[in-house]
Amino acid sequence: MRKRAAALLLALVMALFALTGCTNSKGEVLTLYDANGLKIERQGAETRIYDLEGEAQYTFTSHRVRAAKGTAAQISEAKTTADTDTITIQTVHGLIIVTVKTTGDTLYIKGAQ
Repeated sequence: MRKRAAALLLALVMALFALTGCTNSKGEVLTLYDANGLKIERQGAETRIYDLEGEAQYTFTSHRVRAAKGTAAQISEAKTTADTDTITIQTVHGLIIVTVKTTGDTLYIKGAQ
């Protein structure tokens, strides 16, 4: 009887740990870059880009999807998401490319895993 109760208690504790880990989808804010009037943060699947000079914010959310037939051309071409006086943001399959126009710096941000 004691072995069964101990096994049940252990299973309950393990289930609690598993569920607690799964419900924390946001996580803590991780600063990826902070300089030249640009700040990039990641929190869970969300990546936020703050254009401090242009006073704008851009948010990208990573999603896992299966590639369909005929998407090879879409994956290989970068799409311009934002083009302002201070920054250019382009996206291509799982990658965010940010170019700071004032310094010429280019940052490559891999999507959240």
